[in-house]
Parts: sequence; C-alpha cells; structure tokens
Amino acid sequence: MTPAQLQAIKAAIDADPVLAAKPLNSDGAFDIAVALNLPASPAVKVWRSEAPVADISDAINWAQYTPVDAIDSTAIYTNRLLSIQTKQMNLQMMLQGRESVNANKSNVRAGLRDAVTSVPAGVGGAMVSPGGASGVNVLNNCTRDALRIEAILAGSDATTGTVTAKLLGFEGAIAYQTVEAARAS
Repeated sequence: MTPAQLQAIKAAIDADPVLAAKPLNSDGAFDIAVALNLPASPAVKVWRSEAPVADISDAINWAQYTPVDAIDSTAIYTNRLLSIQTKQMNLQMMLQGRESVNANKSNVRAGLRDAVTSVPAGVGGAMVSPGGASGVNVLNNCTRDALRIEAILAGSDATTGTVTAKLLGFEGAIAYQTVEAARAS
C-alpha cells in the first residue's frame, strides 16, 4: 500500500464511528478488516480486472452477426460482410483462449464495445448491436460490486458506452496488518 492509500483507509476508519471505536490492537484491526472486506453499502460498481469470458459471450446475441438480407453478389453486400467479419475477428482475438479479460483497461472496454455494436447485419445493412444498445449487455458483465475497501481506494468513474463504473485502485481483501499500518500512519 502506498502512503496515500494508507491515509485514505485511515480517513475512512476515522469517519466511521463504529470502526473508529475499535481498539488500537490486532483484535480491533482484525474486526475492521472484516468490515472492510464486506460488500460496499451502498453498492459501488467497479470495472472487473478479470471479467469472465463466458459471461461476456453469454451476453452477445450471436445471431445478429448473420445478415438478414438474402445473399447477393453486389459490392455493397460484400463490404457489409467484410465489416461484420472484421468485428467478429476482433471479438475472437479478445476472447478466444482466455478465461477472463481486464475490463479495468479502457482500450479493452472500447474494443469490446466496438466489436458488439454497429454491425451492418440488419435489413438493408441497418446497424444492429449484438451486445445490446451501446454494448450495455456486454459491458455490464464487465462490472461487479466492490468490497468496501475497494470502494474506499477506487479511482475515478470511467464510462464506456452507457456503462459507468469506478476504476480499481486496489483489488481484493485487506489484511488486518494493513489496517494496523493505516491506523498508525
């Protein structure tokens, strides 16, 4: 933990009368760590550093990558197919062979959103969004509820499409030793 993170933890503990009242010993630090490792209330959404590929895949309407128009031999139709294929290949590159993707990275979120929106597969080449309007179905699967400690140390809001979540500044549970260090800082 950085000194700034320790100060943020200390400030959060001091601002909570229940936590601030805990004794300044390892038992008190342990109790505080337990409380900080619970889900944040109210809920705080964060971008997942390990968004499951299976969840992302399940959020995609794969049939929308197939054009609804009858096959023809025009250049316009061929260009639409190439555009669809390019978006599918980008999505495949991002997901294939992985169990998760780091949605805490803006370029990953932007790439996912691009691959699941504005696909010219509708009637007459109309744009469809296999990942939901503005990619919302896919992007919602790239967020999760933060633990209280993660919410305390979260970065700023980051919006991709219509989905907003905080960037993770710290991920996971906090140890009681870190609470002791924060209270001593």
